[in-house]
Amino acid sequence: MRTIWKRSGVILASITLALVALGASVTKPAYGQAGKPVVVASLASSDEILSDILYLTEAAGVGDFGRIAALMASSFTASMDKTRPTGVYATMVDESDVRVLSFVPVKDLKMLLMSLEQQIGKPEDLGGGVLRVAGDRPQPMYIKEADGWAFVANRQEDLNDLPKEPIAILDGLDKKYTVAVRLNVCNIPAVLREMAISELRRGFQDRVAQELREKQAEMMRKAGGTLLKSIVQFVEETDHVTLGWEVDKAGKRTYLDVNVTAQEGTDLAKQMASIQHATSAFAGFLLPGAAMTLHAHGQSSEADVEQVTTMLAQLREQAMQGIDRDGKLANDDERQTAKSIVNELLDVADATVKAGKMDVGAALVVQPGSLGFVAGGFVADGEKLADAVKKLAGLAARKDPNFPGITFDAETHEGVTFHTAKIPLRKANEQVRTILGDPMELVIGTGKQSAYVSFGKEPSRLLKSVLDGSVADSDKKLPPSQLRVSLTPILTFVAATDPNPQVLAALESVKQHAGNDAVSVTGLPIPDGFTVRLELDEGVIKAIGAAGKSVQQR
Repeated sequence: MRTIWKRSGVILASITLALVALGASVTKPAYGQAGKPVVVASLASSDEILSDILYLTEAAGVGDFGRIAALMASSFTASMDKTRPTGVYATMVDESDVRVLSFVPVKDLKMLLMSLEQQIGKPEDLGGGVLRVAGDRPQPMYIKEADGWAFVANRQEDLNDLPKEPIAILDGLDKKYTVAVRLNVCNIPAVLREMAISELRRGFQDRVAQELREKQAEMMRKAGGTLLKSIVQFVEETDHVTLGWEVDKAGKRTYLDVNVTAQEGTDLAKQMASIQHATSAFAGFLLPGAAMTLHAHGQSSEADVEQVTTMLAQLREQAMQGIDRDGKLANDDERQTAKSIVNELLDVADATVKAGKMDVGAALVVQPGSLGFVAGGFVADGEKLADAVKKLAGLAARKDPNFPGITFDAETHEGVTFHTAKIPLRKANEQVRTILGDPMELVIGTGKQSAYVSFGKEPSRLLKSVLDGSVADSDKKLPPSQLRVSLTPILTFVAATDPNPQVLAALESVKQHAGNDAVSVTGLPIPDGFTVRLELDEGVIKAIGAAGKSVQQR
């Protein structure tokens, strides 16, 4: 979904600004009472972590490494409470007061410090239950035990007011993830957020001022201004951003989540509420057995529409100027024809964007010695698009005697008209010609509000499979976005063309887990926000391990 991917880009920019501001704030530390946590980090219990390590190393075929790691860790974890998590959090009262506190579950703090003596030195008793370690180093640490927790700070004053229930600060992160870090954007002092926004605005204005061409500056002002508004909204209205990694042993997978939530009642929360599971007219792109499938759907925000339509306006102007300068067009009539075609195509694109919805998909199907690709989605006027393509093909045929030609209205399937072409691949190498076919078959499909393109081996059959699947699954609710890459068909395809030892070892390992062999990226709705999840199936972990062992054996 466009909103998810756009927000992901905005997140990266905004986090960078927040961290720069946070870094600036610690240059002149002051001391005061703790504020709300700005950053929270969680590490699952040592029992859970060791269990995850053992699972991952066994799945990768290197279980001995996991067992050695568990053995080596035992001397450090013996004095810890292995059932409770470890946490770190930072609080800010204002731009000059940052407090960082860690808490570790302990059964015997003295024994734990003895096991770490080579790394941090002997502890020094400062009285009041406070110990100082690494006292001979530029940054000593201060430790105080309370209620089975060892609290660690880099300022002794920060141990005066300790939380009674430190686990509550983790807000359940320790239950959801093996490792997690959360940035509570809403808890960053307002003055720091305003400082970050001001710096961003100043940088943007300086960049526009450097553009000497007035038209380019105006286009930059419009497009960049929309993005700037999105970043400002993110900084002002986001509740928190969380990065979490989990090992799901029962599900035989591991995944990394990026979670974003908005403050309740804000415009950002309303926008995120539109990110939901829903039915799609293009569900057939999720082909079983495909090497890659992609699908995304959802509603576009007003900011999304404004930004893309501005870009299309820029593209239209540049295209018109390019046609005027094109020496291959013989006269004004040809230039006018070319402009008319481009305008029709951009009119369809503009109307599609202004419809405020997105519903698209793609699929890649590979077998030993062959490849087929299909993509498509919603357009506002498929019939107008088909008319523009016909005019474009007519112009191309008049200008190039070698133009292969397109057979329009070749057939119809599920309300979609197929336009077919055969493209010679004489200049391509033999392997490409074998995989794609020579001539390569191309199908352009147009429906009332849809458009498709398919090429490679048997593209008509592939497109029909997508259309049939879309009809069959038209009432099936799908996540806002999903990309899935399956290793078994890809490795089988690669092994047929390049049977090197690493590929063959990975293929042999992953074959046993067909159906559980994918890398996927999925956008999912959560209360007041969304999640982007990168997931690896167990078969992928096994394939990585097998390929690594093959490299070591060479």
